[in-house]
Amino acid sequence: MSHAQTKPDSTITASSKDLNELRNLYKQQQQKLEHQSRLLQQQSQLLQQQSQYLKSLEQRFNQLPQGTGNQTVTNQSSGTVAATNNRKASSNNTTSTPTKPVGVAKKRQGNKPTKKEIASISSISQDAQGILTPKGSLILEPSFKYAHTSSNRVFLEGFGPLVLPSFFLGLIDIREVDRDVYTASITARYGLTNRMQIEARVPYIYRQDSIRSRPLLTNLFGDDVFTADGNGLGDIEVALDYQFNDGANGWPFFTGSLRASIPTGTDPFEVDTVDIVVKDSDGSPVKDDDGNVLIQRFPTELATGTGFWGLQPSLTFIYPTDPAVFFGTVSYGWNFEDDINDEVGKINPGNTFGLSGGMGFGINDRSSFSLGFSFKHVYKTEQNGSTLNGTDADVGRLLLGYSFRLKKDTNVNVSIGIGATEDAPDFEMGLRVPITLGY
Repeated sequence: MSHAQTKPDSTITASSKDLNELRNLYKQQQQKLEHQSRLLQQQSQLLQQQSQYLKSLEQRFNQLPQGTGNQTVTNQSSGTVAATNNRKASSNNTTSTPTKPVGVAKKRQGNKPTKKEIASISSISQDAQGILTPKGSLILEPSFKYAHTSSNRVFLEGFGPLVLPSFFLGLIDIREVDRDVYTASITARYGLTNRMQIEARVPYIYRQDSIRSRPLLTNLFGDDVFTADGNGLGDIEVALDYQFNDGANGWPFFTGSLRASIPTGTDPFEVDTVDIVVKDSDGSPVKDDDGNVLIQRFPTELATGTGFWGLQPSLTFIYPTDPAVFFGTVSYGWNFEDDINDEVGKINPGNTFGLSGGMGFGINDRSSFSLGFSFKHVYKTEQNGSTLNGTDADVGRLLLGYSFRLKKDTNVNVSIGIGATEDAPDFEMGLRVPITLGY
């Protein structure tokens, strides 16, 4: 009897255990459901917030003037460019130029050009000032430039240093001049406001000239070859640049500049010279009609400056048409008269008139190239009130440039100049590395 009653009790015990396990499993499932319910509520609240934010953006977008839907908006605190018409934001949109481009306000209105468009100018020329330094920022720009000139001109020497390489007394002279000029300089720009900057440039120059001279009217067939060089501080330049408008409503940017040249370099009228007596084929001195021995005078060292104060105002326009940017500059330079010495007298060097223009094209967010042409006319020099013939010059150059953003605050600019007129350097090559401080 007792053995028959034991089997039902064990069955009840097993069923009670299974029931407890089912209850625990139910509680666990219920806790998971409650957790998922809370997550769903949080996600629902997040979706509602995002929906409200999108509605506010849509309202702000509808309030913008017509024609701005496809333009970009510059984030001036980070230098990135965000899109307003189904474009993805990217941190790579920073350019090599300062984070606040000329004419770009905090709120873009009325077809203003984008930062990328302005940055496509690779600054192949100092005349094409596309981007002014933002307020409170400092740009340091080390640079190096090489120029080679080979010329064959007929001229009467003894006047201004802007055209002729050396002095000559008493003769008309034909010369072949091979000139190599190496210039290392440091330029600093500081933004006074977002539309005004100051600039200073300090150059160091090394020159080497090889001069082949053949006097005329002396029945001579031999050539005199003279080589000289010189190095030292060049003429320091200071400038003030100002942007007149913000480029809105399809207008180009207009930037004015006033540049002054200080004669800190070696004066061409103060360098040491050597006198060489002109001789005929027999080695005898050549004399003029009055019996005076003819003398050629050459410098033993070359000047690194012009010897005159200069002032040059200029006006630059920049017209962006994505992805290209067109630019042009007109300038006029005054070189002020100076009383050199009793032998030379007063020299009024020729003033200059310049025109330049071209286009820049943005390859991508980090690189761009430029193509331009520069022309400068040098007017005739006056000595003691008399105009000296043959002292004018026309300097035309074809300019090619490439710009690459190495880092956020560092840009590398390479430029090449090819002479297009007789008076221009045959070849020029430059390297500039602007570094922006004070982001």
